[in-house]
Amino acid sequence: MRRQFGRAALGLALCAGGGTAYMLWESQWLERRERDLAIPGLPSTLEGLTVLHLSDVHAGQPGLNLRSLRKAVVWAEERKPDLVFLTGDILGGRRGGRKGLALLSRLNPRLGSFAVKGNHEYGLSKNPLAHRPLEFAWREAGIVQLQDQCVLVPHPDAPGKETGLAICGADYLTGGHGLEPPDEEGFFPVLLIHRPPGAENPLQEHFRLAFAGHTHGGQIRLPSPWGLWAPHREGLPYLEGIQPWGSGLVVVSRGIGTTFLPLRLLTRPQATMYRLRSAGSSVV
Repeated sequence: MRRQFGRAALGLALCAGGGTAYMLWESQWLERRERDLAIPGLPSTLEGLTVLHLSDVHAGQPGLNLRSLRKAVVWAEERKPDLVFLTGDILGGRRGGRKGLALLSRLNPRLGSFAVKGNHEYGLSKNPLAHRPLEFAWREAGIVQLQDQCVLVPHPDAPGKETGLAICGADYLTGGHGLEPPDEEGFFPVLLIHRPPGAENPLQEHFRLAFAGHTHGGQIRLPSPWGLWAPHREGLPYLEGIQPWGSGLVVVSRGIGTTFLPLRLLTRPQATMYRLRSAGSSVV
């Protein structure tokens, strides 16, 4: 009996160890994607612009998050995106945060890098490993941080009259309450927000395109009769992907890093390069 119990315990230990090793490996199995993004109402002059969307790096927390970010940066450098969107929880501890910014500064997109803060950058988390809020030199790294602010980004190659994007960032603490894009003809409004906005969010009245993060895709997902199930969902409206939102879309990233535990299961880290297209255009 003791021998059988010992064998069972050893078998369970080996399964647990193997499962943990796989989840640690998956946390580094970065999915690097290039996708066309068909956007309702996008002016034809903006077609073809490329956007690198990164989220939830958690640079500075225990784990291999900086290693994952380095993979994403090396991949993206070769593709030279026009824009970089960073949708929160990018930085953590002081030393790791500086390293994360140094990596991101290498991207140097021609139309700029833009970021919003997430809850971890404010030190708001149930994670006991989360650090207190710290300030970093975002602008020195070539990144514009938007806190309930908007900036106009002209498209330098567009023929004729001035056109471009009005990029607005919703602050995590306010949720972007009252945020409206500038009333500038020819500038298409885009929202950056950390937590994915739900169908009832009033910001959908002003934006047809939003980029978000926060979810990690669930980080740990388990098979169920109804598909993949995330034990830790927090009532979020979406876990990942391109989702309908009002008359437009919200793009939710699974993120780069991990939090609390340096593990992922059935939800690989993700870096995505989007090529903007009009919803009515043909994909080339």
